[in-house]
Amino acid sequence: MKHLFLRGILLLVVVVCAQSAMAQRLAVKTNALDWLILTPNASVEYRLNQKLSVEFGVAVNPVNKPIHGMKWANFRVQPQLRYWFNRPMARHFLAFSPMFMDYSAQWNNRKYTGDLLSFGFTYGYDLVLSHHWNMELSVGAGIGRTRCFHYNVEDKRPNSANYVKWIPVPQLGVTFAYIFE
Repeated sequence: MKHLFLRGILLLVVVVCAQSAMAQRLAVKTNALDWLILTPNASVEYRLNQKLSVEFGVAVNPVNKPIHGMKWANFRVQPQLRYWFNRPMARHFLAFSPMFMDYSAQWNNRKYTGDLLSFGFTYGYDLVLSHHWNMELSVGAGIGRTRCFHYNVEDKRPNSANYVKWIPVPQLGVTFAYIFE
């Protein structure tokens, strides 16, 4: 299994490095909507060829402070494979968006602690603001499987996950990107 994983990584490195020098563009991004819910985030997007790019994003909110009776802490990893209708990092795109999230949420006296694995599709539009700056607007939907411990704060946490469901997973973004050439 280890050898298969290493061969896969090696193949990925060869494919990425084999792209033409003109296609090597890199963008560093952050989603402003995540910052509004106090979740710092960053992502890196790499142009693979004239129609495809790949993005890898991470968001984390380790602070579990109550705001109006609610607490929220999470860690999220979200890669995306993007197909660009015009050229990468400009105008319309469609993306396949898998996501993994580990979370802890509390509303009044109810607590949810668990994880979410989802996949979906995202449509977006990238506005070119200047030679190096872009603003991206995106909306998407997916489906995910959540597995969590659901209990009252006063009670002891259950021994096993007692809330396992398929749920809809919306995606929304207003992202600012700095592009390196």
